Amino acid sequence: MKTLVTRRHALAATSALALAALEGVAAQREAVGMQLILAADVSGSVNASRYKTQQEGYLEALGDARVLDVIHELEPPVLAVTFIAWAREQEIMVPWTRVQDGKSMNVFRNRLRNTQRPQIGINTLISRALAFCGQQFDQEFTGGRKVIDVSGDGDDNQGIRGLRDVRDALVAKGVVINGLPIIVKPPEYIFPPQPPEGLDVYYRNHVVGGEGHVTIESIGFDNFKQAILQKLLLEIG
Repeated sequence: MKTLVTRRHALAATSALALAALEGVAAQREAVGMQLILAADVSGSVNASRYKTQQEGYLEALGDARVLDVIHELEPPVLAVTFIAWAREQEIMVPWTRVQDGKSMNVFRNRLRNTQRPQIGINTLISRALAFCGQQFDQEFTGGRKVIDVSGDGDDNQGIRGLRDVRDALVAKGVVINGLPIIVKPPEYIFPPQPPEGLDVYYRNHVVGGEGHVTIESIGFDNFKQAILQKLLLEIG
C-alpha cells in the first residue's frame, strides 16, 4: 500500500529537519559571559604612527592583569572577543577567540600583533562598521552581553541619519555600543576636521547606545592605552 505524501506533510518534514539542524548548531556554540567586538578605525586619517600607537594601546591594555580580573567575574567567567578593523569597508583581523586566562588572552594578543593592517579604504563610515559588527554575534558563541566597542577619530562621512538608524536597530536587539572617540587637538592635525561640537559629544549623541553604555574619550592617540584600558574595565566589569 502506497503512502500518500501531501505538500503539507513535506513542508512539515522539511521544517522539522531545519529546526533540528538549527538546534544542533546552537548546541555546539559555547555559552559565554560576554561577546565583545573591538572595532578600530583604520581610515585615512589614522596614519602609520597613529595606527602603531593605537594597536600598541590595545595590546598593552589587553595584557593588563585587571582585565583578566573582570573577565573572571563574568558568568560564566569566559569572554568571547574578536577584533575588527573598519574604514570604508570592514575586515576581521582576529576571529572570535575564547578568553578565560592569561594564556588564552596572549593567544588573542599575539594574533592581533602579527596581523597586518588591512587596506580597506580611507573613508570613515561608522554606520557600515556597526552594521557589519552586528552581524557577527552568536556565530561561534552564544549568550552573555553583546557589546560593540568602537573607537575612531572622526564622524561618519555619510551623515548622522543612517548612523542613528543602524545604532537604534542594534540597541533594539539588545546590543550595547560603547564609544572611544579620539580627540585630536592642535598642534595635532586631522582631515577632515572633527565635528565642531566635539567628537565626544558626537559619539554620545549619534554612536553609543544600549543599557549601561559608556563613552571614554582619548585626548590624542598617546592617551589611547589608558582610555581603552579604562573602557575595557568598565564594559566587562
